[in-house]
Amino acid sequence: MDPKTTRRENFKDILLSQLYLSEDKLQSIGEPEDIEPLPVKKVAGKLFFTDGHHRAFALWKDGEEEVKVYDDTDDMDWLQYLICVDWCLEEGIESIADLEDRIVSEEDFKKLRLDRCKRMHEEDPFEHVKIKEEMDPKKKSEICESILRSLPEWFGIEKAMIDYIEEVKDKLFLTVYVGSIPVGFISIKEHNEYTSELYVLGIVKDLHGRGIGKRLFGAVEERLREQGKMFISVKTLSGSHPDENYKRTRDFYRAVGFYPLEELTTLWDEENPCLIMVKPLR
Repeated sequence: MDPKTTRRENFKDILLSQLYLSEDKLQSIGEPEDIEPLPVKKVAGKLFFTDGHHRAFALWKDGEEEVKVYDDTDDMDWLQYLICVDWCLEEGIESIADLEDRIVSEEDFKKLRLDRCKRMHEEDPFEHVKIKEEMDPKKKSEICESILRSLPEWFGIEKAMIDYIEEVKDKLFLTVYVGSIPVGFISIKEHNEYTSELYVLGIVKDLHGRGIGKRLFGAVEERLREQGKMFISVKTLSGSHPDENYKRTRDFYRAVGFYPLEELTTLWDEENPCLIMVKPLR
């Protein structure tokens, strides 16, 4: 087993990704002191167990308030995991203690788990992905800050981030949710009756490449067309800068229909050349 960096976390701070425990599995767990660190993952500000729920419960039942954990770095479908976390939250299961009344026989456990897995594979995961316009300025700022601070590779300049957090308050702001969990947002700046600007967009990194950003942009695009807008623009780091993260950003903008318009080397500073991209809406 590869060495992993471990730490201690309070059970109350770790959410769950399964709804039941097996009585047989609990009885087969050895001594609490022999239980190895458990895997956890943090997505969209939610820290949750990715495995080891039975071992976690055994430790809690033994009187432990904290558990030794390590960060799960496997390449998993974190969208599905987040859906499972939201299922737990919907049923009021917020910590390992909440599973005390959900201990079932091994037969029932397998059936319940199989039914849940079957449902997961039969459903379109995007049935759980919803887009909502936020109207409350405070909530806009809170969501903006939470998402941007999880993306230091793109938003590592504190002053720029503070500007975004403050200035989204009076702008069109759409949030994308997995269940009740905000996982991204887009904010739009108005220029005139013909043109709007994509002011800032952020999706939690572990959900990149799942089509969530495209759906979010599509919702904004539809809104702007209804308003009669002709163009939408966006400012991003130019390709003359070697940053690989912003190369992926430009690839995303090209994928949703933006075209490079002009590079400005003095708008921000010489070390951060700005590329203006534009998309016709009609």
